[in-house]
Amino acid sequence: MASNDDDLLAGITELAPRLLTTMEAFEQVQRNMHPSRLDQMAEFISPFAADLTQTFDTFQALTFPEHLAKFGQHLTQATTYSLRACDGIINSGGDTLAAMKAMRAQARAQEKLYPTANILTPISQYFLELPQRDNQALLEKLNIDRPGEKVGILNADNDRDTRGGFSLYIPEYLDSSQPAPLVIALHGGTGHGRDFIWSWLREARTRGFMLLSPTSQQDTWSLMGEELDLPILLHMVEFVAKDFALDRQHILLTGMSDGGTYTLVAGLQAESPFTHLAPFSGVLHPEVSMNGNIKYAKDRNIYLIHGTHDWMFPIETAYMAQSELEAAGANLTFRPIEGLSHTYARTENQAVLSWFLG
Repeated sequence: MASNDDDLLAGITELAPRLLTTMEAFEQVQRNMHPSRLDQMAEFISPFAADLTQTFDTFQALTFPEHLAKFGQHLTQATTYSLRACDGIINSGGDTLAAMKAMRAQARAQEKLYPTANILTPISQYFLELPQRDNQALLEKLNIDRPGEKVGILNADNDRDTRGGFSLYIPEYLDSSQPAPLVIALHGGTGHGRDFIWSWLREARTRGFMLLSPTSQQDTWSLMGEELDLPILLHMVEFVAKDFALDRQHILLTGMSDGGTYTLVAGLQAESPFTHLAPFSGVLHPEVSMNGNIKYAKDRNIYLIHGTHDWMFPIETAYMAQSELEAAGANLTFRPIEGLSHTYARTENQAVLSWFLG
C-alpha cells in the first residue's frame, strides 16, 4: 500500500476539499429540508456524495505514519459520517425519520473533523463564518497552543448514550480576564447537546463568545409535568461563571423546536438570568399564559424565528405568539422566514447575534 509522503499529501489534498464541499452542500439540504422535498434534496446531494466516495476509496488505501495516524483517523471518521449523512437523504424514500438521522450524522462529521482544524487551514476556515474565512489574524490566533488551559470543546457527562450533561465551547483565543457573552443553545425533541453545539460553534469561534449546549434530562425538555431541566440549566450557567469571566448583560438562551418552546418557558421566569431569548421554530407554551409567567415578557428582549412552511408548528402559532408577547410588552423582533420548513434556520444566526451583541 502507498505510504510515502507524496502519496499522503496527494491523498489529503484530494480528499479534504471534497469533504468540505460535501459538508457545505449538506448544509443547503438542512436549510431546505421538508418532507415534500426529500426527493429533490436527494438529487441535489447525490453528485457530491459520489465524488467524495470515489476519492475516499483511494484515501483509505493510504498508510499513515504513527505521528499522523490520529490525523488520518479523524479525516476517515469525518468522511464516513459525512457520507452516512448523504446516504440518509439519498435513500430516505421520503422517510422524515431517516432524514433526521442524517442530520445527526452531519453533526458527528463535524465533531470528528474539528480536531484537525489546527492542522489544515481550509478546515479551520470551514469552522468560521464566511466573511471571516480569510482573516489571517484570526486564523493565527486560533492556532496558538495553550496547553493546560480550558479552551476548545469540553464535554461534561455528555456522551450520546447519556442525558443531562452538557458540551461547552470556549474559544481557543479567549482572554479569560475579560467578561465574555454566553450563548446557550437548546436542542429539539429527542436531540442531544453534543450534536446541537455545531449549530452555533462556527459563530462562537469567529466572534469569541462562550457556547453552552446542554442535553435535556429526558428525551425532551420539561414541557409537561415536573420541571426537571431549569434548576440544572441555572446551575450550568453558574458553573461557567465560576471558571470563566461571564458578561451577565449578554446571556442568550436559544433553541430549536422543543428547545425553542422551552426557551420561552425557562426564559419567562421571575429570576431569569437570560438577558435575551431567541426561539427557533417553537411555540409559546399555553402554560406560560396559564401560570401568569407571560408578565415576565415585559421589556424582555425576544427574537422570534419561524418558517412559513413549518409542517410541525404551522406559522399561525408564531403569529399567535407574536400577539401575546407584544401585548405583554416584550421587546420583540419577529422573523417569519419565507419557505423555511421545520428545520434550523442557521442563516439567521448572524442576524440574531447582531441583535444580541449590538
